Amino acid sequence: MERVDIWYLADSVGGKKMAKTIQDLGLACTLVEGRDFSSCEIIAGNINIFIIDITALRPEQVFRLINDDSRLKEFLKFVIFNKKDIKSALKAGLNLLHVEILGRPLNKREFILLLEKSMVVERYREMMKYISRDAEERIETFESLMSINRRDFLVTEKEKEAFERIIHHEKHLMDEQKRLNSAIRDFTDLRRREMFDMKDRIRAEEILSELRRKELMDAKNVIRAQESLIDFSAHELHEANRIIEAREKVEELSRTEAITLHQKLQRELDRSAKLAQEVRRLRQELKDRKTGKK
Repeated sequence: MERVDIWYLADSVGGKKMAKTIQDLGLACTLVEGRDFSSCEIIAGNINIFIIDITALRPEQVFRLINDDSRLKEFLKFVIFNKKDIKSALKAGLNLLHVEILGRPLNKREFILLLEKSMVVERYREMMKYISRDAEERIETFESLMSINRRDFLVTEKEKEAFERIIHHEKHLMDEQKRLNSAIRDFTDLRRREMFDMKDRIRAEEILSELRRKELMDAKNVIRAQESLIDFSAHELHEANRIIEAREKVEELSRTEAITLHQKLQRELDRSAKLAQEVRRLRQELKDRKTGKK
């Protein structure tokens, strides 16, 4: 009862990858290639889950495949179709039991969670069948004992004492059955809450992924803005360097011109001094000539 065999019928690369993912989780998953499960040795005593992911068949052909194989009847079946075929698949599989219809492509994380929860449910269902059969057997035994008591077949004290012990034991078993049923109801309620929690977690993870995607986009925008700013700053720096270079060249030219002008001024001053000296000499000569004539 503990063993769960998963049979994955696939004809696409995506289906085969999903089967490999399930196998990597340590589950007993068998990849079946072809169009049906005829080559599989399915043990009815085990819990079996069938996943049918055939892209080459129409919905009505897939459900015909399920109907033709009686070994699939009592077990859970996941049937995967393209999203455009979901409507016709729901109509074609309306009268089939234990069938879940899913859309392709599968969300890997959600499907694995669904598969794990389904395995728990299937174990629980098999446990309920076992308990029901056991309860039926005990009820039949109890009714037989009550019938014996009504017919007064018990004539000795030992027989009556044994009968009372049997009745007490059966009552104890019935009390245990009630407690077990209560525990099962609590388990069912817990599983239902877990399913809701799982949906909330998946939704929260989707929202978180969307926020991360938006944050990534915002980060990319910030990076682009920073790159633009860096490019602009680099351009401004280049322009500033050009201005500084031009200014340095102007200052160099101005310094050279100043030196040239200074040298030219010095030459002019020297020339002026020479001319002034010549003028004084000529005046002296003129003065001497005038004095000599007198």
